[in-house]
Amino acid sequence: MRAPPVASKARDVYLRLLYFVLALSVACCLVTAPMLPVAAAQGEATTQESARELFEEGVALANSERWAEALSAFRGSAELVPRPSTSYNIANALYRLDRPVEGLEELDKFEAMTEVLLNKAARERGATLRGLLESAVAEVRLAITPTGADVFVDGRLSAGTGFEREIRLNPGPHSIRITHDGYKTSVREIRVERGSRQAQTIALQPLTPSTALAVAVAPPSVSLEPNERSASSGGANEDDRKRFVKRPGFWVMIAAIAAVGVGTGVAVALLRKVDAPQCGTTGSCATTQGLTVTSF
Repeated sequence: MRAPPVASKARDVYLRLLYFVLALSVACCLVTAPMLPVAAAQGEATTQESARELFEEGVALANSERWAEALSAFRGSAELVPRPSTSYNIANALYRLDRPVEGLEELDKFEAMTEVLLNKAARERGATLRGLLESAVAEVRLAITPTGADVFVDGRLSAGTGFEREIRLNPGPHSIRITHDGYKTSVREIRVERGSRQAQTIALQPLTPSTALAVAVAPPSVSLEPNERSASSGGANEDDRKRFVKRPGFWVMIAAIAAVGVGTGVAVALLRKVDAPQCGTTGSCATTQGLTVTSF
């Protein structure tokens, strides 16, 4: 039985519309496909150009000794396009800003790049800058009890455990806080110079004094002889003085005074630092002038 003429005509219109849509989709794909790589290439070229402009801006600022602004420009360039030259200049700017610890971290990234590993001149340039950065780092050695104490430097937990700790710092003021459960917190405010070396001994005090220590320090009671009771209260005779010297508490007191004196002398000796060359932020002792890489 044949379909009604109206239904057959509607089906033909539907099929033709479907073919048209399919043909239009194929045509659009054929037209836009070649344009995608072109658009991607154009976007990459724009990013490269922006990174280059920031790099050149950083070089100009470095040549004018405006290192903080130069650092910002170099970092902006590295965020767009990481390059060895940019990474090196960031480390160099950090050195000039008296931030050698961060500079060494950036130099590690520079030396790990494939382009640097395959380039002898780049490796030698990095080694020269590393020597300057290492010489500018200040070191503080701590002898801490109890050995399980936590050390916070400028609010950040420092790695390391045990009695001896070594902290590497940028020149300038720093706050060192030592904490341990059951002990009083100790806070030291220090200032370090370029390349300086310090040593400090820090012994945390228990929150609750030891009972045994209290008993040892307290002098025992002394019973008085009959003739001592009858002695005048206005002054002590020679026998009284001799008996006082023989009391255990007297010698404990003398030992405590001596220990405090010796401890003070040791602390003063430890706090003396090795004299370091005075270098300003412009590097008057070891300058990096001319080390800035100018080619992007």
